Amino acid sequence: MNTIESILNDIDELLEDSWSLPLSGGRCVVDAEKVRDLIDSIRMNMPNEIKQARAVVADRNQILSLAKGEAEALIRKAEERAKQLLEQESIVRQANAKAMALLNDASTRAQQLVEDAQKQAEQTVNDAEAKVTAIRTEASTRSREMKQASYEFAENILRTSQEVVAKSLGNITTTRQALAQAASQAGLREEPLEK
Repeated sequence: MNTIESILNDIDELLEDSWSLPLSGGRCVVDAEKVRDLIDSIRMNMPNEIKQARAVVADRNQILSLAKGEAEALIRKAEERAKQLLEQESIVRQANAKAMALLNDASTRAQQLVEDAQKQAEQTVNDAEAKVTAIRTEASTRSREMKQASYEFAENILRTSQEVVAKSLGNITTTRQALAQAASQAGLREEPLEK
């Protein structure tokens, strides 16, 4: 009986023996009847291959089931042995003593950790307050410096503006007087210009 693998090998040989069509981009001519026969053979042999695969899966499931049963039996034995050991009085006393020692040690360590955390928190708060005070002092100093600088800047601007205005007023007065004098000489104005 042919297997699917051997039938596929036959198809491969059939393709190897085929001849290529010129200028067809790699296409070839095969015996369509032989290909159909080989495909029919695959279809006829397929159920056997599938049955074999199912048998392998069933064997695997049986092996897994047996392994699971053995594992459960081993677990039960281990649990029984552990129960026997725990029921022994000396082991229980030792376990209790060890548990108490561990509990005391854990309590002492926890207390130490709490105290250390409180000290660290207090130090952090003190450091933060010192930084805040330093920042406030620096901010106050800078604020005073900025106010002083603003005052001096405004004073300089106002002084400069006053000087420019005074100079401009002087120029205006001089120009008005010259204009009035020229008008008076030309007989256009009889009253002298007020200063």
